[in-house]
Order: sequence, then structure tokens, then C-alpha cells
Amino acid sequence: MASKWAVDYATLGPETVPKYKIANPTGFDANALQSSKSAAKSSRQNVGQDDHNEVALKVKRAWDVAMSPAKNIPMNAIMIYMTGNGVQIFSVMITAMLFIQPVKAIMSLKQTFERFETPGAAARAQPGADLLLPKLTFIAIHVLTMLLGVYKINAMGLLPTTTSDWLAFLPPKHVLEYSAL
Repeated sequence: MASKWAVDYATLGPETVPKYKIANPTGFDANALQSSKSAAKSSRQNVGQDDHNEVALKVKRAWDVAMSPAKNIPMNAIMIYMTGNGVQIFSVMITAMLFIQPVKAIMSLKQTFERFETPGAAARAQPGADLLLPKLTFIAIHVLTMLLGVYKINAMGLLPTTTSDWLAFLPPKHVLEYSAL
């Protein structure tokens, strides 16, 4: 028994098919229907572009790693503001952190950027990413963090910046005349 709402598509001829075009659904990719041969040809043509894109992606990721320490500078500035200018254990620990962490990061520079460099024989065949500027930026940001530590030490009064701080190294005054009283 056939339902009264059923449509038999075999009986529909070209004259009964609607004349308007239905739009493709959202997310439909007509290129996904290509044959495997044409896909293989296009992938072989894009090999050179993929290598270039890979180098550009490595440089972009290297810049991301180089700029990541800059996110810590505002936090460190707030921390040194909150600890005050007195010489307490907490402010000394914060100040030591401002020197120790950047030095450790600069010492591990090679390991940090090693994953973005092109290895061995592939480096000679294909020039890799130029990582000099990201490395210099990474170092500069860490030096900026150390300068923040120098500012904190100066604010605490621990830097010898006045002449009274150097009195131990000045020779005593020699009296040129004596008066008899």
C-alpha cells in the first residue's frame, strides 16, 4: 500500500524538475569531490609552497616564543610595586626572582629556539628560518626584566649611588695646618 504523500522520482521527467538552482549547504566544499588523481597532481604542485609555508610557520612560532616573556613584565611591575621599598624577605625574594629567571632563560636560549631550526642536511638543501631577530628580541625582553630588578634595588636603597656610599674608599683628609691653642 503506497502512502498518499510518497513521491516516485522515477516518474519525474525533466519537464517536472524545478528550474531554480538550490544553493549548496553551509560548509559544503565542491573541491572535496575531485578524483584522487587530480588531488595527487595538485598536492605535487603545492610541495614547494608547503615548504615555504612551513618556514613561515616556524618563524611565526619563533616570534611567539620570543615575545612570550613580555607578558610577565606587567605582572612583575605590579609585584615590585606591591612589595614596597623596604628591605624585607618578600621584596628581596621578588627582586632575586627578577634576576635569576631571565638569566636562566638567556642561558637556555639554544634549547628554546632549537625546535624552530632546520636540522642537518635539510638545512643545506633548503634554507631555514632566520631566527636572529626573534632571539635578540627574546634576550632584550629578559634584559628589560633585569632592568626592572635594578630599579627595584635602587628604590630599596641598596645601590651605591651617592658619595656617602663610597666613603670607605675615599682617603682621609690630610690637615695642612695646625693651630696651637
